[in-house]
Amino acid sequence: MSETPEHAYKLASLLFFEKELYSDEIMRPKQLHLPPPRTHVNSIISKEGRHHLSDLPDRLVYQSEGILKSMLAPPRLLASILVTSQVNHFGKILKRLEQEEFTVVGVHLTRDTDSIVFCVQAENCIYKLLQLVGPRDLKEAKSSHQFSLRASFATHSDSFYASPTYNDSVTDVKRYFPDGLCCANTLDMQAEGIPHSYIYELVNTASARRYVSRSYPLKPLLQTVCVVFPPDLLRPAKHMRLSPASQLITMIQSCQFEIVNVRLLTIPTLQIQPFRTLFKVHYELSQTFVNRPCLLLVLQRENAASCFSQILQGYSNTNNRKLLDSYDHMMLTSTNKQTCENQIKFFFDFLPDRCKDQMEIQ
Repeated sequence: MSETPEHAYKLASLLFFEKELYSDEIMRPKQLHLPPPRTHVNSIISKEGRHHLSDLPDRLVYQSEGILKSMLAPPRLLASILVTSQVNHFGKILKRLEQEEFTVVGVHLTRDTDSIVFCVQAENCIYKLLQLVGPRDLKEAKSSHQFSLRASFATHSDSFYASPTYNDSVTDVKRYFPDGLCCANTLDMQAEGIPHSYIYELVNTASARRYVSRSYPLKPLLQTVCVVFPPDLLRPAKHMRLSPASQLITMIQSCQFEIVNVRLLTIPTLQIQPFRTLFKVHYELSQTFVNRPCLLLVLQRENAASCFSQILQGYSNTNNRKLLDSYDHMMLTSTNKQTCENQIKFFFDFLPDRCKDQMEIQ
C-alpha cells in the first residue's frame, strides 16, 4: 500500500501504462464537485497550416487527461454560486468568504427575489463553499456546524443556496452572470463557454433612465447614497486576511445603513473620464479603475447622503476609527442629493421596492 500520493504515482507509473488505467467513479465521492480532467490540444491543423490555440480562440479542442497526468496536474481555480436573502448581513458574509480564501468575481442583486448573488472562485470551490454554507437543516447546522453561514445568519432553510455539483455551478454561473465574470480566463471557463474579464457596458446610459424620488412620510429624512469602493480596497492589505472593503461595509451596516443594491463591475475605459467627472476623482485614482473591478453599493438611511462621513465617525470605536482614518478618503460618494441620483443612474438600472426611490426605463 502506497503511503503518499507521490509514492502512489511512482508505483503506478512503473507498473502500468496510461491506457491500462481506468477511473472508478464510485470510489471518488467528491468527483461531483470537480470538473473532468482535461487539457487543450497544443495546436490545430487547418487549411492555412499549423496554428496555436491562442490564435484560434473559437476553435479550441479539449481532450481528457489520463490518470497519471491528472495526478501531476496542479489545483484548478473553479467558480461557484452563493445566493442569499440575508442582505442585512452582506458585509459579514463577505468577510467570511475572504476568511475562507474565496475570491469574489461577481456580485449583484436579483430583481425578482431581492437576493444577493455571489460568484466566488477558489481551488476546490464547489465542495469548499458547500462546507461553508452548512447543512440545509438549521437545527443540524447550529448543533454540528456552528460556524457555517446557515448557523450564523440563516432565518430559514432557503436563506442560502450554493451550487451542489460542478455541473450545477456551470449552469448557475451562466444563469446569474450570462455576460461573464470579473476575473482572468481559466481552462475550465474556456471549456464551458463562460466569458471572462467582464466589462459592464451599460455604464452611463443615464439618458435612458429616470430617477423617481419618492417621499416617505414616516421617515422624512430618509435618503439614498451611492458608494464606490475602488479596486485597491477589494484586496487584502499586506499581512491581512480581510480586505478593507469588507471591514468598511460591515461597519457601515452596523451604523444602520440598509443596502438596497450592489454590483461588482469593471468600468469601460471610454467611461473612465465621465466617471471621474461625476465622482470628482483625481487622475491617479481614476487610473486604478482601468480593467479592474470595483464594488458599488446603494445605501439607504436617514441623512445617508448629507451626513455619511459624520454618521460613520459617530458610530466608530477605536478600531473602526483607525480603519476610517486609513481608507475613508478612498470611498467615493457625494453629499449632494442631485449628484447622488446621477451617480446611481450612472451604474444601476433598477432599485428594489424596499428602496424609497425607484428607477424607470424610458
